[in-house]
Amino acid sequence: MKTLYNEYFQKSRIFLYPALQIKRGSSITPIQTYVSWKDNIKYGDKRLVALYHLRDDKEYKLFEKSNLLGNKLFESFIEGVDGRGIYVFNMELLKESWDIFLRGKYSKLSTAHKKLITDFYRGSPNFSFIESYLNPTKYYTLYSNLLGVEEKILKEVGELADPTDLDKETLEFSVKSIEFETSKSNTN
Repeated sequence: MKTLYNEYFQKSRIFLYPALQIKRGSSITPIQTYVSWKDNIKYGDKRLVALYHLRDDKEYKLFEKSNLLGNKLFESFIEGVDGRGIYVFNMELLKESWDIFLRGKYSKLSTAHKKLITDFYRGSPNFSFIESYLNPTKYYTLYSNLLGVEEKILKEVGELADPTDLDKETLEFSVKSIEFETSKSNTN
């Protein structure tokens, strides 16, 4: 069977990141997003982890203050050893969407959540793909022709995007630690 894309694409970036309501078009975008952080955050914790290159310029500081640290879902920030940092967002308010996302049932997201996604990607070259993932019934015939499969198979599967791969949605990240030198007094 043919595929429309060769590699896994980060589902959290497509289906969850728009819920942060950060407008597209800024020069500041995450390197990637994740639903877990190895040995620290499990996907069941309902935390979206956004990885960014840290910058010290005015544009980044303003973006960080208003869109990341000032985001209503912002929970914490952790600096990495390599000039990158993660911003953790608490997605508990979007529990239903989170659970649907984890099951890979993107077309079952609420109308309100779908609107956040479509508003975010409107005008993007990928908009038509994203629209088809959210509303697959409109696109079964098209995908059937493109992929060379029977339409009934697509209807049985129901979704046009592959399921969330939790291994690929897990960040491996080393934290910058501050070491303090302690002086030892010699009492001899």
